[in-house]
Amino acid sequence: MHMQKPVAATGDGVLTNSDGLIILTRPETAKNDTVTVKIPNLFISIVGEPRKLNPLLEKTIHTDDWACKTLNFDEKLTKQWVDMKFPLLCASMVPSSSEQPLQAFTEWVSWSIPFDDRIDGGDLANDPDGAAQEIIESLAIMDDDYPTIDPGKNGVRHMFQKLWWRVSQYAPPAERRRHKRLNRDYMLGLIQQIKWLGYKDRVLTVDEYLAFRRPSSGMGPTCVFAEWSVTEANEIPCEVVEHPSVEIFRDLVIDIVSIANDIYSCPKDIPNGEGSNLISVLLKQGYSLQEAIDEAGKMVLDRYKIWEQAVRDLPSWGKEIDEVVLKLVRAYSDVCWGNMNWSFITSRYMGKEKEQARTTGLLTFAVKDIEKTARVPSLQAS
Repeated sequence: MHMQKPVAATGDGVLTNSDGLIILTRPETAKNDTVTVKIPNLFISIVGEPRKLNPLLEKTIHTDDWACKTLNFDEKLTKQWVDMKFPLLCASMVPSSSEQPLQAFTEWVSWSIPFDDRIDGGDLANDPDGAAQEIIESLAIMDDDYPTIDPGKNGVRHMFQKLWWRVSQYAPPAERRRHKRLNRDYMLGLIQQIKWLGYKDRVLTVDEYLAFRRPSSGMGPTCVFAEWSVTEANEIPCEVVEHPSVEIFRDLVIDIVSIANDIYSCPKDIPNGEGSNLISVLLKQGYSLQEAIDEAGKMVLDRYKIWEQAVRDLPSWGKEIDEVVLKLVRAYSDVCWGNMNWSFITSRYMGKEKEQARTTGLLTFAVKDIEKTARVPSLQAS
């Protein structure tokens, strides 16, 4: 089964349809109290080729029911959760995975959403001590002697424990080790996010923002599942997987997905006043919304170029290992494509405009939301 390839705006300010017919030329249009902007077409280069969905998707759909029951969701919340299509996200990002890595990844995503949402705008967003305590408890779950968690007492921790049990049972030792390390980095990144976003009157630089966005994005642990999908059937030494010339692709995945996600999720984040978004950071720096989206898109395209060069620069470890390395690089690029493709299918980010965004690249925002996001408290007071 092939996913439909998104058709988005070209990068030169000219919007075309699938036949190349120009249907609109404009950098940004305003009408009364709304602004319509155009998102860039990122489906080129390493993600230019549409992928197939993992054929095991149907075997993971039940994870939605498990997550909703564990989190004690009512009918309304359950429907909202199912509409997010998290199993499809995972099946898109690891299309060649066998059942266990795919199921574990689906469980990880199902856990990370409620865990992350508590810190990213939830009850722990302004409580670094409470967030730190939750993180300490969560990291301790990956100790083998941690007691079994009753789902009725703490559903989110129970989900993480079940996931860890699956990883412990089925993942190769090297992937278990990386899973621990990168989940630790992810959680500590969330603490840094609270710290930096706590400076309400400070305009962050892009480098400052990415310094906490990279670990807090969750893409580090995600890459472990992509690696697992390759290494379980292909022998590859740890020193190769962790070689700088290979690790650069994991770093690029983190940046590409994080920045692209910030573009696609800004229709949700800007109205909600979410500071952990590159578009919001650029708005505070004085960019217009269209300029901010264009700049973020350029950052993604720049990383495609780095990726292409990194492939050319790969050293050789011998024919057999080189073939596995290329499979690993392909798996990393699958992660990028899958996340981007899902962004146009889920209701999580663009809501009712997702089909319009997919076919035309256009998104509409309320002017008041943009102005509120761009406002810096100290500058407003002066």
